[in-house]
Amino acid sequence: MSFFVKTNTTNDDPFTDALVSLSSDDPYTYVSISALRNSDIFTAINIIAGDLAGNPVLCDTPIFNTMINQTPNPNMSGYSLKYALVANMLLNGNAFAEIRGHDLIFIPNSQMTVTQDDVSGRLTYTYSPDGQTNRVITPGSILHFKYFTKDGVSGISPLFALRDEQQIQSTSNKLLTGFFNSGIHGTKVVQVHKAELSKQAKDNIREQFDEATTGTNALGTMVIDDSMDVSNLELNTDVLKLVNSNDWTTRQIAECFQLPVERLGVENEHSNQEQSNLQYIQSSLQHYMDCMTSELSFKLGHQFAYNTDNLLSLDPQAQQKQAVNGFINGVLTRNEARAKIGLNP
Repeated sequence: MSFFVKTNTTNDDPFTDALVSLSSDDPYTYVSISALRNSDIFTAINIIAGDLAGNPVLCDTPIFNTMINQTPNPNMSGYSLKYALVANMLLNGNAFAEIRGHDLIFIPNSQMTVTQDDVSGRLTYTYSPDGQTNRVITPGSILHFKYFTKDGVSGISPLFALRDEQQIQSTSNKLLTGFFNSGIHGTKVVQVHKAELSKQAKDNIREQFDEATTGTNALGTMVIDDSMDVSNLELNTDVLKLVNSNDWTTRQIAECFQLPVERLGVENEHSNQEQSNLQYIQSSLQHYMDCMTSELSFKLGHQFAYNTDNLLSLDPQAQQKQAVNGFINGVLTRNEARAKIGLNP
């Protein structure tokens, strides 16, 4: 039973292949980066992937710390690898990296096919770098990160739940684009007196008027004779105001990615910046960090955990309060508390 459907992609770059999107009712079908044209989804993915890539994943074994955070392979930095993996996991539901000795090799989804035996349940990972040669990778030698899973072996992208919202937002953007492309005049009506025009003649007149009144000519002067009348259809600007001010789809995208709405530029009057940052770390990032660290621990046999000090350092007041409380409660030594707020021992 195969649960990944391969389609053609146009790019070999790990970052480019990381940015993929669902295109059908099959949650395991993906297309190339060209489908990612939604600014809210791009922002959500960039925020989450950037924060997970920019914070170290720590282990009690130094070689794993180096392999994950600094030099996972000769071609990628630790940040690049983690960013590509998280972007794939969020947008495609799954992300892959092969364990080759002390290297982690990113594998684009377009080059990986996963099958599961219907009887034994055994997984088979088939790597096809050029679409012609195939190599089977044992499950123990592949890191398979999954965002949302129903069966524990395959992931589903949150975009699968955002299909309607994406279509609504796309339609709204097209409406605004059409309005601005038509210039300040809106839809025009050209009436030609005492003439029966063929379809070709109507098309010619329409093209000439569009050329004369749109784009760089929108504010230019138009000259007609007494055989024509030109008028405009009344624009319902209330519809445009509704489209421009509606943030419902943005809120739905934030909810699906478990992001505070203010991270996508929507004002949230019920929380301040400190509460928002704390909610983001505890309610949003923690889930994604668990997806990463659990797979690393399962395949590499060691315990892994994210160090989020960099995120907390963005709020010096909260960082100082945390260090003081840790020292007062005996969790941190004096020097450890001073180190957390950037002071020398």
